[in-house]
Amino acid sequence: MLLFTFMALAAPWLTPYKPEDMYLADRLAAPVWATYLPRFRGAPPTMRYTIDHDRWQLSQQKKATLSHEADAERGDLTVVQLSPVLPGEEPASADLSFTVHYPYDPPQTFDASFSYAVEAPGDAETTLAYVIVDPHGTEFTVWDATVYGSTGWTSDTVDSRNFLVKNKLGLSFFDDPAKVVFANKGDYRLVLRVSSSAASEAVRVSIAPLQANVLGLLHGLLGTDHVGADLWTQLVYGARISLIIGILAAVMAVAIGTFIGLVSGYLAGKIDEFFMRAADVFLSVPTLPILIILSAFLGKHIGNIVLLVAAFSWMTTSRVVRSQTLSLKQRAFVEAARAAGAGSRYIMVTHLLPNVFPMVVANTVLMMPVAILYEAALSFLGLGDPRIPTWGRMLQNARAFGAFTDLAWWWLIPPGLAITLLTLSFTLIGNAVNEVLNPRYRERT
Repeated sequence: MLLFTFMALAAPWLTPYKPEDMYLADRLAAPVWATYLPRFRGAPPTMRYTIDHDRWQLSQQKKATLSHEADAERGDLTVVQLSPVLPGEEPASADLSFTVHYPYDPPQTFDASFSYAVEAPGDAETTLAYVIVDPHGTEFTVWDATVYGSTGWTSDTVDSRNFLVKNKLGLSFFDDPAKVVFANKGDYRLVLRVSSSAASEAVRVSIAPLQANVLGLLHGLLGTDHVGADLWTQLVYGARISLIIGILAAVMAVAIGTFIGLVSGYLAGKIDEFFMRAADVFLSVPTLPILIILSAFLGKHIGNIVLLVAAFSWMTTSRVVRSQTLSLKQRAFVEAARAAGAGSRYIMVTHLLPNVFPMVVANTVLMMPVAILYEAALSFLGLGDPRIPTWGRMLQNARAFGAFTDLAWWWLIPPGLAITLLTLSFTLIGNAVNEVLNPRYRERT
């Protein structure tokens, strides 16, 4: 209990990420400590590079110069100046290179994002290409574009999961470009190739810092899910949600049950008959199927789950409190208060409630694991709030997106174990509180 409470309170300090952060690594990336297992030896980590004018190298040029200038919106720009060429001459060109050392097995995904602008005369044909050169010198052109004349700032993205990239590499829809491009270990060159055939005046190409990523198959303490989100972050923030749901739903259910139990036990008669028959009806209804139907009808919101769990969990408390109230109202101190002119409300709040309060506390603690399990069940069935990270949602995503088929046990075991330990701790604490505060229970045990 102390561990999960600490996780809930210190969640922002226990992980550098947020539950909504995606593409931190590839889908179903294993934890970093999985490298000790034969299956993940040599698996690549995530590699991210921001390539600006300080990191680009002019590896090849024909009638081209390289400079840089500052831009308030896009940072330090890399500027390629291409000189005019005479008819019949080869186009002016420049290769901007960045070298990456890659000693790992092939990844599954790589991507890059960049922005560029071209200032050129109307007769100019400017070509840009993004090329990856492997350690053996084989070139893979993964993107190119042709600009006629000038163009303002244009943004583009290269993603190995995109069919355009596969088509440019001559691959089929089902092939994996990352395994073809990064098939060898060694030094890779990322090349941005610029060329122009302008004959009348110089061409100026401005390039904003380029972001290149190789999404790895290893990440963090618990790996990633199907969208590359950090599972450790979801587990930590899920403790907060589970505790909130358990406490709120239990307090609401016990408050309703205590009120009904006090009123029924003290006033008796038709009021008692009405409330107890209502409790019988709620007890006879299968709770989980009703929660599934109502959750689907009311919508996937965490507040709806709390209200529904509370609405179908008050009956046991009401019966226990009613039973205790029937005994207490025959005591001498209640008769004395009634003889002194005290009203029913005053007697119930001042004399009866303090005497049943220890039992109420014990029932509140015992109700919390019930609420946590109901929320986990609804989330596992896809009826939980998709915007909220919960342990049930983690298990639902694991079932839906291949954790079972890929044997990603680091995704399956932690949320299930967390639900088990938290509910067990609430149950043990509730039994201990009940034994301390309820003399009759202590005598039976």
